[in-house]
Amino acid sequence: MRKPFLAAIRQSQRNHEPGVLIGVRNICDYTQIGPRSFYRWCREHGFPAALTPGRRWITSKQLIDNWIMARWKAQRMTQQHEADLAASGGGRAESQ
Repeated sequence: MRKPFLAAIRQSQRNHEPGVLIGVRNICDYTQIGPRSFYRWCREHGFPAALTPGRRWITSKQLIDNWIMARWKAQRMTQQHEADLAASGGGRAESQ
């Protein structure tokens, strides 16, 4: 009996673009999160993924890495700003 070759062709086409992630499972494997977190990040935090007309999620590793770095930098800036405010007396204007 011959082996079906169709699945092998589809798999090779998917892996032809090494920086592209197709499907929730592949995206979750790359980001090391679960599917529920993935959907929540998309809904609440602007995770850079798009739903294709075929109902598949697609994104790229570069988009994910840039998104993570941008969020990390924003969080660091917020923490630094809060620390500066705390050091200057809570940011309150002193009144006479």
